[in-house]
Amino acid sequence: MGLVVIKGLKKNGSEFSDGKILDPKSGKLYQCYIELENKDKLKVRGYLGISLLGRTQYWHRIKS
Repeated sequence: MGLVVIKGLKKNGSEFSDGKILDPKSGKLYQCYIELENKDKLKVRGYLGISLLGRTQYWHRIKS
């Protein structure tokens, strides 16, 4: 569909931070960082201002 959901991440050690993530339902942008937990699990954290005010999701690789 061409919708950019995550942008602007910069590598910082084992995680990528200082990016923005889009909530497609509300259209709001939040700060985010992502970290690879293992080869099939990605930790995605979106927050406002400080990381404590946010939500974490785990994205799992689909095996086909």
